[in-house]
Amino acid sequence: MASMQQDLTCIPGGIFVEKLKGLPENDPDVKLALDYLRQWNTILDTQSIGGTIYEVIRLTLVRNLLEPVVGKDLTDELLGKSWNPVLLGDHEWYGYDTPSLLKMLDNPNSWWVEKVGGREAILIKSIKDAISWLREHLGNDPQKWQWGKIHRSTMAHAMGSQKLLAPTFNRGPFPVGGDTDTPWQAAWMPDSPYDNQLWAPSMRHIFDMGNLKNSKYVLPQGESGHIASKHYDDMIPAYFKGEYYPMLYDRKDIEANVEGKLILQS
Repeated sequence: MASMQQDLTCIPGGIFVEKLKGLPENDPDVKLALDYLRQWNTILDTQSIGGTIYEVIRLTLVRNLLEPVVGKDLTDELLGKSWNPVLLGDHEWYGYDTPSLLKMLDNPNSWWVEKVGGREAILIKSIKDAISWLREHLGNDPQKWQWGKIHRSTMAHAMGSQKLLAPTFNRGPFPVGGDTDTPWQAAWMPDSPYDNQLWAPSMRHIFDMGNLKNSKYVLPQGESGHIASKHYDDMIPAYFKGEYYPMLYDRKDIEANVEGKLILQS
């Protein structure tokens, strides 16, 4: 169960790479991208370079397919841009964009692909656009294009939404692997890529129903909402390392490990 919860395998990424076979490599940027993608083991960890290239190509390709036909505003809405800046953006199509994209590439008669110049042309354009974006944001050295440099997670407190208070109440950002297609979910907003801003495991549990005393958990924000407590953020390292803490069920175990008591009086 622990291995499953921390699995960063991106199966659609591997499928996408397979669909690039036979693509002309006379353009140096296209060859560069294909070389890294072929070496990628589909594990979308923080150090992955091929995974970064895949993610940027995927979003670029979706936009290059949709925007010329439906326009930027509607494309943004389809990808989850909120109609109100206070509300969290999301859309049913986001999360299905990857299988939809793969179907379009498999369909020789795809209306969408035809509208943007054909399969080969849109793939080459999207790869070149993605490489340009990576150079602009991460530099010219592909060895520095690790996923964790643009895909980060911030443990945010409600008070941290105010800019002046954010350094005090928030923790991070921390490099994190995964995306919407990995068992370890770490979704990013398509209109504000690529940080993990949409959803992620807020707590991990492993319940041993044969022996509940053997159950484990980890809560990344720690076990206290009080900023002065040492437990405010002490589980963050364990969360990212894939470690767990024992869950205490029996009263005698709880009393044996009690650190303090909070008494509420009216």
